Amino acid sequence: MDAGFVRRAVELADLDAVRVALFQHTDDPEIEALPTSATLDDDQRELLISKAVAWLSEHAGPGMPEEPPVPRLRKLMNLATSEDMGDLEFEARRDLMAFKPFPWTVDWTNDKPELPEGFRVAIVGSGFSGLAAGIQMELLGLPYVILERRSEPGGTWSRHRYPDIRVDTISVTYEFAFEKNYPWSEYFGQGEEVRHYLLHISQKYGMYENTRFNHELQRATFDEARSVWVLEAATPDGVETIEANVVINAVGAFANTRPISFQGQEDFPGRIIHPSRWPEDYDYRGDRVAVIGNGSTGVQLLAPIAEAADEVFVFQRSKQWISPRPKYGQPIEPEIRWLLDNFPGYWNWWRYMSIAALFKTHDQLIADEEWQAEGGHWNQVNDQLRDFLTNYIHEQTAECPELADKLVPDYAPFSRRPVVDNGWYRALVRDNVELVTDPITRFTSTGVETADGTVREVDTIVAAVGFEIAEYLWPADFFGRGGLSVHDFWSKDGPRAYLSMMVPNYPNMFMIYGPNSQPLSGGTGLPIWYQVWSGYAAQLIVRMLEEGKSQVEVTMDAYERYNEALDKEASKLLLLNDMGAPDKNYYLNQTHRRLQMNAPWYGPEFHRICTDVEWDDITIS
Repeated sequence: MDAGFVRRAVELADLDAVRVALFQHTDDPEIEALPTSATLDDDQRELLISKAVAWLSEHAGPGMPEEPPVPRLRKLMNLATSEDMGDLEFEARRDLMAFKPFPWTVDWTNDKPELPEGFRVAIVGSGFSGLAAGIQMELLGLPYVILERRSEPGGTWSRHRYPDIRVDTISVTYEFAFEKNYPWSEYFGQGEEVRHYLLHISQKYGMYENTRFNHELQRATFDEARSVWVLEAATPDGVETIEANVVINAVGAFANTRPISFQGQEDFPGRIIHPSRWPEDYDYRGDRVAVIGNGSTGVQLLAPIAEAADEVFVFQRSKQWISPRPKYGQPIEPEIRWLLDNFPGYWNWWRYMSIAALFKTHDQLIADEEWQAEGGHWNQVNDQLRDFLTNYIHEQTAECPELADKLVPDYAPFSRRPVVDNGWYRALVRDNVELVTDPITRFTSTGVETADGTVREVDTIVAAVGFEIAEYLWPADFFGRGGLSVHDFWSKDGPRAYLSMMVPNYPNMFMIYGPNSQPLSGGTGLPIWYQVWSGYAAQLIVRMLEEGKSQVEVTMDAYERYNEALDKEASKLLLLNDMGAPDKNYYLNQTHRRLQMNAPWYGPEFHRICTDVEWDDITIS
């Protein structure tokens, strides 16, 4: 074995993950006594690296450790982050390392009961959330069908193919925990690799053969007499009717693009492109391109377009806090790939440590009045983040110092979706890129006119303006008890749900990534939450079937009580405070001025209520 190669592997690795994985194998008291990697001195760092290299020289090889007993597991988790976590945190985090074969999934209480004749679950969508529901049905042995409007699995990752699309959370956490040590080629997987991953998951675990592609759900009606949903799906051969006892909606929050509407739009002769509909044949080399928007998508696609286009005009609608990510856009080194394959436990603890950095993010959201009275903006940790990001903007645009005033936001960070920098700031200082902050007034026959009267001539307009987040389940409609449309039910103040998953009057219907679902804090990646929510739905389906019943539904009282508590909790957070720029935030329902996208709860508490069913809130009949 090449000792130099092994040493390079350890040096490149997450040393916190190395420390815990090594201690799990050795119980070495010197390793246990070391602090977290951020505070290692040179001697401590060398001790850790040398001991890891020595152990690997003797023991390296493939394998995956079994889950340790609870006391041992808890000790290792506390060691990883140098804390003594509470029971709430332990229960929420104990499966993040993915030692179990299928974490966050649910099994039968006893033996699987005899199913009613023709019983079937319909899952709408085959992106991450639909596949999470599919694997849960596979494990329970329940008949199911997935309806997918596209010709392949992948959901939003199938639709989006714009330049440099990729995940902006590290791939080792943006994956399913039941697929162990997937060989990602980059730290942050590109869109094409994510599509291949989801196809692989769909085919390997049986969901692909249960999917009806090119089936777009249009209407679903609950037959109360038979406790069956009647689904109507558009297909290339016309409308197909499908019946299912349970419907799990996994259509996501980014299914409906936000249209743009500018005066003179019909006069512009060039292409107007929404990134979710990126033309395969579009070659922007030598073009003059307008990019409208600087959210996650607009930021991702700018750098590659700027490198090839003749001119690029970036129309900034609002200032963003855009942050760096270590190793964003970098390939996973051969040494790290070897370590993942030959250091049992490293993959597990790398997953954990990649999430652990965000465990305390809820602190960013809560005001500190004493801090503010002493001249602070929001609270100490949030202001520290503001200072870091402000300095980052100045560093990245040092050649053009006048840009900073146009870029530094006046609201607190962490009040909107974090945006990751893939070279956006550096692109702005290129000679062929202009940042435009004047509002757009109209499109012309030659380009885009702004409020100061300037017309910038362009060949193509890229409208990175986002999605209609509040249009949950749209354009399909669901008709529940008494023929009530779900969109009519939601007309008072926008889409709501119990635990983001259930709506009264709609028995046997669940949503994954529904209203107020995305956690604001805790760090846990969305693929994990998709499995958590699928597991919650499975608990209710299991009890319904084990009791020989045919309907499961949340009570109206529980639904109203939950949403009242949700609004109260949300009112305490930065997002709804003027310091968080609530008028510029897609997390909010702007019509009704309330939190729409997110769960306001502390992450481990939200995990608890999504895993421990409050059966008094549920009616099974």
